[in-house]
Amino acid sequence: MSYKSSRQHTVQSEIRFSGIGLHTGVDCLAVVRPASANAGLVFRRVDVTDENNVIPAKPNNVMLASHGTTISNENGCSVSTIEHLLAALALCGVDNAIVDVTGPEIPIFDGSAAHFVCAIRKAGTRAQDDDRQPIVVDQPLKVVDGERWVEVKPSDDRIIDIEIDFGDCLIGRQSLTIDLDDPLIVEKLSSARTFCRLNEVEALRGVGLILGGSLSNSLVVDGDRLLNEEPLRDEAEFVLHKALDLIGDLYLLGAPLVGHIRAVRPGHDLNTRLAQAVSRENRAMAQPIAQEPVRATA
Repeated sequence: MSYKSSRQHTVQSEIRFSGIGLHTGVDCLAVVRPASANAGLVFRRVDVTDENNVIPAKPNNVMLASHGTTISNENGCSVSTIEHLLAALALCGVDNAIVDVTGPEIPIFDGSAAHFVCAIRKAGTRAQDDDRQPIVVDQPLKVVDGERWVEVKPSDDRIIDIEIDFGDCLIGRQSLTIDLDDPLIVEKLSSARTFCRLNEVEALRGVGLILGGSLSNSLVVDGDRLLNEEPLRDEAEFVLHKALDLIGDLYLLGAPLVGHIRAVRPGHDLNTRLAQAVSRENRAMAQPIAQEPVRATA
């Protein structure tokens, strides 16, 4: 759905997602519910009953951004691995939704956003009375970490130029230009799976990450070999997934971002830092987020 669509949208009916969490290995349930206009995207940890469990999806609520994106509220109530669901909501043009979560993170499914996109399309979306308010970049913004960087510049279009470099293995160096208003790109982006190198697995599990990881929900590369039986879905699947992560992280802004994005070796840390920079510079233009109490609509 183009950002130029003038009306805000929410999901037509509730959508249930259940499955294992990539990092915790815990079975989780997420229920996406319709929300009123201008509610934004809000998570609720419904298994947490002794404290504030409402977590607005906003850049300043990012708690961790290493191998996934975790948001939390002022009381420390958190939900992890939200980026693929946020990307699906962005690609499907959903402005407002309440996501009730039972468990510490969002299910990983096959490591892509395809399951989310398919379910949202099946449920459908509905237009709301209020106009969509895209965030239009009026000056360049850039975040840098050594040779890695992500920037956005003013443009009437929504273009992503992205480059990754894993020269020591099969992944190699890949680059891609993506027009986010091209409806054909949704399938390519949503089906691209998360990935890692085999030599990273032990270290990641040693720090409590990817405890639910397997060849069914991640691409695993060992040198010049892909360990998965299923072949790549696209010759650019690795860079497409990095673009998917970027789209999901930037949707913490709560509205379509209009500008030309360039990303060199991006990751959740840089993606969310750029979202925070855009939020600071465009605070007056950002779509408002509902304050408590947060209620789903019928």
